[in-house]
Amino acid sequence: MGLMRTIQGRRGVLRGLGGTFLATAVPTAGATVAHSSERQQVDTIILAERIYTMDARDTVVDAVAIRGGRILRTGKRSDILGLKGRRTRVVDLGDYTVLPGFVDPHMHSNFAGLRPWLDVGPFSTPTMDDARTKIRNAAAMAGQGVWVQAKMLDPSIMPGRPFSRQDLDQLSPNVPVFILESNGHNAYANSRAIELAGLTKDTPDPPQGRFERGPDGSLTGRLEEPPAFQPFIQVMTAPSASELVEYLRADLNDAAAKGCTALHDCGVGGLFAEADISLIEAALQDTPPVRYAGMLVSTHYEKWKQMGLRPGLHSPNFSFSGIKAWSDGSNQGLTGYQRKPYLNSSNRGALNYSPEEIETLVRTLHADGWPIGIHANGDAAIDVVLDAFERGTGGEGGHKYRHRIEHCSILHDDQIRRMKALGISPSFLIGHVHYWGRAFRDRLLGPERANRLDPCRSALAGGLRISLHSDYNVTPIDPLRCIENAVLRDMNEGGGILNPAECISPLEAIRAVTIDAAWQCHLDDVCGSLEVGKSADLVVLERDPTTVSPDTLRSIRIHSTWLGGQEVTR
Repeated sequence: MGLMRTIQGRRGVLRGLGGTFLATAVPTAGATVAHSSERQQVDTIILAERIYTMDARDTVVDAVAIRGGRILRTGKRSDILGLKGRRTRVVDLGDYTVLPGFVDPHMHSNFAGLRPWLDVGPFSTPTMDDARTKIRNAAAMAGQGVWVQAKMLDPSIMPGRPFSRQDLDQLSPNVPVFILESNGHNAYANSRAIELAGLTKDTPDPPQGRFERGPDGSLTGRLEEPPAFQPFIQVMTAPSASELVEYLRADLNDAAAKGCTALHDCGVGGLFAEADISLIEAALQDTPPVRYAGMLVSTHYEKWKQMGLRPGLHSPNFSFSGIKAWSDGSNQGLTGYQRKPYLNSSNRGALNYSPEEIETLVRTLHADGWPIGIHANGDAAIDVVLDAFERGTGGEGGHKYRHRIEHCSILHDDQIRRMKALGISPSFLIGHVHYWGRAFRDRLLGPERANRLDPCRSALAGGLRISLHSDYNVTPIDPLRCIENAVLRDMNEGGGILNPAECISPLEAIRAVTIDAAWQCHLDDVCGSLEVGKSADLVVLERDPTTVSPDTLRSIRIHSTWLGGQEVTR
């Protein structure tokens, strides 16, 4: 967040956004089942061969009646067509499949400002040499005073030699280069960038950051942790307020095209505190394609109290669901806090705060009535967070507030039992299994610990409600891909399955991106299932995800996405 705060401009960059912006009102639950006398008031009837309501009984119907953006009734085609009035629109989707609109329960608006940066990540750039080619070409085309700013690099899963200062100098001797790893914890710079940042071999490391040095003390160009990035970011150009709004709105449109009707931001306020709220509200103007909720960052908690912010609806189509904190870093970046060292290393990663500080935070937020989400990747970090919840809440209240552990990556059975007792649920970055599974198994953690990565089956068997998320932009927003990753647990690098015992069924995975994700985000009274009184948020698929071959789940075509009974993408 310190990195993004400086990347996207100075403190006043969003000042021009002003206060609250109006958007489409959020429908509220609580409507009663309609009678035939109300047929004149039915706006839309949707017919399809299979409509998965995702209610508590997993009811499947073939017709839905919509009035005023909300679901009036679900059931059999013949019954629902009996509600048709003279002005009712009937949409017959034939053999297509309808689901509740997807919910991504953990993404970040803070990364919108990186949208124009050069993508050198593994999803677009297979190898380190391919990344070198992109950097060289970008530097050759750069105009006077322009930096090459690149994102998403991941040496842990991109074959080839890592970047060095000498490499970057050969690729771009005159144009400054700054490259950010996808985990946000490491970066690289060439000599021209180091010069513009005002650094020399005698520059001391900043607190909580490091300028990596060679044997003679010279800077290697590798930077560790956001405080080490800031001298570079301070001399880069920053997007304007209007550009940030444009970038975020583009992210919302992209998510809707993937079937999302709700996004949950796990870092509101991480850039400019209250101005972040105005940024999001500005992007939600003019018939937004999704509804939006988010957790406010814990680092500005005193400000949120001064502003009188509370959980719940803040402005139309935008609600606050809790407070977010970070206990450790990234497993693939070797900063997730582990019970045992990483392979061939004495490094166990590190906590961002002491256990006492985390416990104090939990105690304060819980006492003030806030749901809490804490990022914890390593198994030792999860231990510390569970201790904090146990002591800070007195072991009570988790079920009421729906406290969460974000990513919860290396999760053991003893921890699942503790989570169940404390009423805490996990939200899994399931792309870890697909994109980084082999790296975790063979190079970072070893088979035994890698088998505990995102253990969806064990969590469900232990009585936990789980969700699946993208952590955008760590992985792309794509709920169908998340479903496939949870069902298959296939490894992108080299093939194979990572611990098939943890695979779950398509229907279980669908719940994790619909009703259970909505429940975690405190949106289940509005969306997540197709039930009477809820908003008519739905996604239409050209094939049934419960019957197709699992390895084709991500390739199912999305016919359309609907928000509040209105088609927003097709």
